[in-house]
Amino acid sequence: MAATLDTRVTRYEAPSKVTGGTRYAADYMPSGMLHGALATSSIAVGEVVSIDTSTAESEPGVIAVFTHENIADYKQPKGFYQGGPGTASFWPMTSTSIRYAGQPVAYVVAENAAAARRGAALVSVKYETGDASIHMDPESSFLLESEGMNVTKGDVAAGIAQATAVVDETWTTPFQHHNPMEMFAATAEWNGERLTVWTPSQSVRTARGGVAMAYDIAETAVEIISPFVGGAFGSKAGLPPYTMLTIAVAKSLGAPVRLIVTRPQMFTVASFRPESVQKIRLAATADGQFTAFEHIEIGQTSQFDPVVNPGTHMTRAMYASPNIYTEQRLARSDTNTPGFMRAPNEMQSFFALESAVDELAWKLDMDPVELRRKNDTQRHPVADVPFSSRSLMECYDAAAASFGWSERESKVGSMVDGDWLVGYGCATATYPTAVAPSEARVRVQSSGHALVELAAHDVGTGAYTIMGQIAAQRLGLPVGAVDVAMGNSNLPVAPLAGGSVTSASSGSAVHLACMNAGADIARTLTQMDGNPLSGLDHSTVTLVDGVLQGPGNESISLLEALKLTPRGEVTAEGRYAHPDLSSQALRATYKGGYGVAGPVTDKHAMFAFGAEFAEVHIHRWTKEIRVPRLHGAFAAGNILNRKTAHSQLMGGMVWGIGSALHEHTLVDTERARFLNSNIAEYLIPVNADIRDIKVEMLDEHDDYVNPLGVKGIGELGIVGTAAAIANGIYHATGQRLRSLPFTIADMV
Repeated sequence: MAATLDTRVTRYEAPSKVTGGTRYAADYMPSGMLHGALATSSIAVGEVVSIDTSTAESEPGVIAVFTHENIADYKQPKGFYQGGPGTASFWPMTSTSIRYAGQPVAYVVAENAAAARRGAALVSVKYETGDASIHMDPESSFLLESEGMNVTKGDVAAGIAQATAVVDETWTTPFQHHNPMEMFAATAEWNGERLTVWTPSQSVRTARGGVAMAYDIAETAVEIISPFVGGAFGSKAGLPPYTMLTIAVAKSLGAPVRLIVTRPQMFTVASFRPESVQKIRLAATADGQFTAFEHIEIGQTSQFDPVVNPGTHMTRAMYASPNIYTEQRLARSDTNTPGFMRAPNEMQSFFALESAVDELAWKLDMDPVELRRKNDTQRHPVADVPFSSRSLMECYDAAAASFGWSERESKVGSMVDGDWLVGYGCATATYPTAVAPSEARVRVQSSGHALVELAAHDVGTGAYTIMGQIAAQRLGLPVGAVDVAMGNSNLPVAPLAGGSVTSASSGSAVHLACMNAGADIARTLTQMDGNPLSGLDHSTVTLVDGVLQGPGNESISLLEALKLTPRGEVTAEGRYAHPDLSSQALRATYKGGYGVAGPVTDKHAMFAFGAEFAEVHIHRWTKEIRVPRLHGAFAAGNILNRKTAHSQLMGGMVWGIGSALHEHTLVDTERARFLNSNIAEYLIPVNADIRDIKVEMLDEHDDYVNPLGVKGIGELGIVGTAAAIANGIYHATGQRLRSLPFTIADMV
């Protein structure tokens, strides 16, 4: 049987996706379905004085208009930062209060989508307007007091005093918004006390638990269906108000209702990447040894939630230093609650850290790669536990060789290509390896077919294929003989598809389910006569790539063994939880919550690493910025599928170029509104922006992280890109850019 893991297997759903055959959540239309549309607030802060829905209600096709005055059975689960699955603690349409621009103020239901949207446009609202500020004020920030947010090791002031060179600077990052191809949507249908919801979700089990708790019904009475997710990046991780509104409206009308959120509304009814301020002090002796590291991160939050997406947890884990101080602060603004967006807050914090490391290297007249090598460490600098594996410098060596770093001229502005100034920059990428409890069920038939079932999610990463590959390898089957069912809350529990945990967590559960299937068959055969395992102690029989092997070289293929069993098939479940996961986290997960182990335990620190090198061109006269080459080398444990992994890492690097040069949610400061709230004006990289991108994956063995030895890669690729580009710009021009994105105006 040919190996299926660590190979380039094409995603099994690819033909269906490119031919339009894949069904997403909004493609399911129950009989008698009505259509919903949202009317949203035109002010950011204030009160609703009155709502006139009469014109909307008289619009042909409109059936009902719901506002805070008449909506019934509208339940609100706890917000994420209060221990629930809700995207925020403030729920619109529960009162007259307006807390951010674009919050829902009315829900219109009609016979068709066009009529619903016409009706929503006809809802007239009078407001009493208050003062609003869409930007955070760093000067009014407050300290996060929760455990682990603020850390002191040694004496930073003393370390700075003994240093030869010090970097003491501030970096800023802007609003950024998710723009997944699949729009936000929710379809709800009640059948008595049973509820079915079709919605793009990164956590159907968490959503089920939140809805059931809000309505005080059994979890088994709620079914959340999300078979495929057309991009999410964190935007579909929780239970948003538009889903709970749709559930309430469907219950009130006694008919299924579908809502598809418009593109502009996607900027306000869900989360976003918040603004941040990164203050870093980094000091070193003449030989490059770090003597002090200080990082104070100020993150934006709403007026009603304390968003905690710390970046300092990662920066203080990166390099050896005897003196470290990190501090997490928040500053409020009149926006919806920010949330997760690919590599939160690693992207922002490493833009600052890796820019600072490069700046320090120039002050010391050292090669930036060698400065990182000088301060590499095999132990976590604060927790003082060994890394389960850390191949950072191997990544630098591989990427530097591939990129041609040795050809770099060390003088600023010394490299040119015609009218283009050329700069080389590098930066570290890293991402924590966390694992969450997960279950899977596997049914294997003697015909050579297997079915894998679990409530995990494919958010466009190829998870269906990965789960099928794992089962195929363990059971000794072709990948095409394994079907995978995911994205339904009735299936065995799986974690939220975020934090790059799916392959490590759900994949480990699939692995264990397959091994348990082998153990069940071995138990049967050892008690039967006439087969190679007869009379053996079943506990000594192991399953190795589809073959049951005894202690004395006795063996029989899994399929041949199945043919000898009375039923000719076996069903087994696997339940995975990292041994360092707390019992509290376990209970949270199995109740629809989210509990993880890692990245730092009392035994090891678990991280994936990478090194990224960028060639940057700046036109001498027009100041246009281009990135013709971007090379990255990554070490992320065992690579399960080199084709899908390459795609994930390359996609992250492309997004990193976007963060560095394009992405920026523009705002109307006076009205506290987002301006470029559509996919046409929200700039992202296109084919013309992306040239030569090379991805290299190093072999790395790690037995500690999980049974498969895998680390997450979905978010790793974006982390170092912006800093590598910023460092290349400095090499080319001598200009230090400290605010994303970098534009022509910054170069003038």
